[in-house]
Amino acid sequence: MKSINEILKKEGKVFFHVEPHVTKEFLLFAKENGCKWINGREIKIDEDKCGHFMGIDKDMKIGFVSAMCWVHAKDKIKKLEFENIRSKK
Repeated sequence: MKSINEILKKEGKVFFHVEPHVTKEFLLFAKENGCKWINGREIKIDEDKCGHFMGIDKDMKIGFVSAMCWVHAKDKIKKLEFENIRSKK
């Protein structure tokens, strides 16, 4: 898989669907790729929470995405299944 940076250069932002059993793994993935929360705070793997839908923008900021935004984004924003990404490691 392309790195998250390559995807963000092309797309500008990307949404991820994250299953509950891999939330810590997703946060680790985001942290390892240089992401911080939208308020600039470091990601704390053992303390922070993760939603079903998460977004990362070109500035490597991560945040929660509501289900309404996920649905209404349709094809305007690249959507990825984190399960598919993690299985390609």
